[in-house]
Amino acid sequence: MATNRKLPFGYEIRGGTVVLRPDEAEMVRWIYQQYIAGLSYETLTQKLCQQPVPYLPGKAWNKNMVARILADNRYIGAA
Repeated sequence: MATNRKLPFGYEIRGGTVVLRPDEAEMVRWIYQQYIAGLSYETLTQKLCQQPVPYLPGKAWNKNMVARILADNRYIGAA
């Protein structure tokens, strides 16, 4: 049985190939840099809501979205 897997934030399928979305990938880098620098999920969320790149179209960022990105090992090269 086939399942639909949502691609991680920062990626999309184009022409049958998974490719990087540069604007979203930059947001992921920024999230990691700011978290390592000591920003809380709440502060990250507030700052992300001020950015033009949404997590999902029509939805504001929230702490769960930030936590999901930081917990996803695929961003650090682990499967």
